[in-house]
Amino acid sequence: MSEPDSHSPPGPTPLPAGTPATGLFLIDKPTGPTSHDIVQQVRRWTGVRRVGHSGTLDPMATGLLPVFVGRGTRLIEYLSDHQKRYSATIRLGVRTDTDDAEGATIAEAPVPTLTLAQIDAALAPFRGAISQTPPAFSAVKVGGVTAHRAARRGQPVEITPRNVTIHELAVIDWQSPLLALTMTVSTGTYVRAIARDLGEHLGCGGHVVEMRRTGIGPVDVDEAHAPEALDAAFAAQRGWDLATPIVRFFEHWPRVIPSASQRGQLLNGQALATSLGGQTSTHALAVDRLGVPIAVLVPEPGWPERWRPAKVLIGG
Repeated sequence: MSEPDSHSPPGPTPLPAGTPATGLFLIDKPTGPTSHDIVQQVRRWTGVRRVGHSGTLDPMATGLLPVFVGRGTRLIEYLSDHQKRYSATIRLGVRTDTDDAEGATIAEAPVPTLTLAQIDAALAPFRGAISQTPPAFSAVKVGGVTAHRAARRGQPVEITPRNVTIHELAVIDWQSPLLALTMTVSTGTYVRAIARDLGEHLGCGGHVVEMRRTGIGPVDVDEAHAPEALDAAFAAQRGWDLATPIVRFFEHWPRVIPSASQRGQLLNGQALATSLGGQTSTHALAVDRLGVPIAVLVPEPGWPERWRPAKVLIGG
């Protein structure tokens, strides 16, 4: 695992007149760059400083990385409600300090002879609601310090276990010592921790050698673009043509199109009176007539037909 490049990237290209300052790019991250590297690249492409991603992918991992631009970054926190999908290959019989192939080997042991049925049975304790300890080399904060930074300095790292949910965990192939899996998990789940803990459960150790995020909520990696494609598109002045509507991740929320006066209410933090067509939800989205998000709405306590803005995406 590598640290982000410490050298400052070139400043962003000035934003052409008329270019949208809010958007979402679905990127198919290749092996090598960090998630932060991808964010820096999007800053250079768009000329916008306010850029953020949802769900860190390790440098060796590939797959879907949603990158939000401008005021769209205010919606990142709501993606935590979505389940994430991965495919991964685990190498049993070898433990590494990072729980993936980029780390140093710290232990080796023979892999027991196991049938496919025995492998599936060994996975049973990892399905459903479980307690999981994130890897020492991770972005988790411990005493205000990122765990992987402390681990690289050789400092002891004690990470508190967290509750996660493994909704699905299926064997795709088993050719000892390599185990290929697919899984659907809650936000905060570490695939590397599953490899580590499964290896410990089998008494031989294990680590991830390949990992790909195949989807988040309603979005599949097939909808994403390779960085090379985006680079070429921005060079041709059509990069924003490859942006994805931000509402793609929030299609399960009811929507309301506020009037001009209601938009003013939202900007002033005032609640709207709307029944949302009788739909019930913990959140709703106020959008303009083109479907562009204006604000995230939440129900006013005790007033089922009044919705107040939790996040406003227009104005100052």
